[in-house]
Amino acid sequence: MPNLTSLHIYQKVFLFYFKYPYFYNTSARRFETLQLKDLLYTFYLPEFLVFSSVLLSIAELVSIACSEKIHILQVLLYSFALILSTFNISTVVAISIVKREYVAFCNDLLLQAELLEKDFAKRVKKWDKLTIILTNFVLASVTLPFVHAIFEAYLTVNDKFGHLQYTFANSICPLNTYFACKAITFIILTIWHALIAFNDTAVLVASVINGALVLKMLIDSVGKLGRMAPSLHSIRVYQRFCILNKNLESISTTLAFLLLSLGFGFTVTCNFVTVRMFAVIRMPFYLFFPMGSLVAMVGIGILLPYGIACHELSRKLLVGWRKTLGSKRGSMRFEEKIGKGLRPIGIKVGSGEFSLFVLKKSTKSTYYVAVMNTTIDALMTKMDK
Repeated sequence: MPNLTSLHIYQKVFLFYFKYPYFYNTSARRFETLQLKDLLYTFYLPEFLVFSSVLLSIAELVSIACSEKIHILQVLLYSFALILSTFNISTVVAISIVKREYVAFCNDLLLQAELLEKDFAKRVKKWDKLTIILTNFVLASVTLPFVHAIFEAYLTVNDKFGHLQYTFANSICPLNTYFACKAITFIILTIWHALIAFNDTAVLVASVINGALVLKMLIDSVGKLGRMAPSLHSIRVYQRFCILNKNLESISTTLAFLLLSLGFGFTVTCNFVTVRMFAVIRMPFYLFFPMGSLVAMVGIGILLPYGIACHELSRKLLVGWRKTLGSKRGSMRFEEKIGKGLRPIGIKVGSGEFSLFVLKKSTKSTYYVAVMNTTIDALMTKMDK
């Protein structure tokens, strides 16, 4: 049985009130979908609040653009909120549409991985390297929404950061006159921002956790196939994994593009704020940005190696199989013809059916170099001004 301990921990930490259209049933050891009646208050209502925050962020950005003086910190934080909430809504709409297909894919992948494990009687460790990394990632990510919520509420109440929110609250009760008004407004804003940020983080972390575990199952399965001699049975099993990967290629391609783009923009922005705004942002709120940069790099660092390894392992597997089948030319001509038509299992990056590139060995260094160069360019541009 593939190790899904980190997914179970994620469900315990994040899904205590916020539900997802599908979940992993630990007793049945299968993925299952939730009915509409079970998602009305635990999924669609929180997503309606997230959609409201998107409209509010757009309104705040328009208000900032129309003001005489533009504060870069306001633009950065509201851009963060807008991007994360948009990613949240886009992801949950896609998952809601294809939840049954995705659950069928995951269960079929689990079944194929379990069938392969019967030929390799090896006990799975409960706490392997990936489980430890994902668990730490979950625990680190769950603290960020609350730090972000307190940060935004404090700035709004004390520095009129959220201009529309401050104006609305001040019109009901003068914040600078009564301390009770300021305290109540701070509590309400903290709860509001915490709900939105928690839901955004839950969807983002779910994408990372599910992506990492699916890739891990594919990699382990390809590794086991690599230890099997090329035969009609092993080739058909490999074709089965290729078909499974192809069925959700349009979704995985878009999700990979969104995660890489979001991680890139979030990391560069956090790096920029960490270096240039040390004396501008008050402690302990400043710590949100280096912590956010670290969490983003860890999240991308989890997915990239597994996406790359999936392509590299399957490529080496096919090269080895073709050499073996070539040496037995004449006795396995049918298997040799099928083997020549097989392609590596790669994770593409793009939008829908249109792919930009496949995750390969060179992608990791190229990605990190792009993050570093963009951060340096942003810092130099700020210095020139």
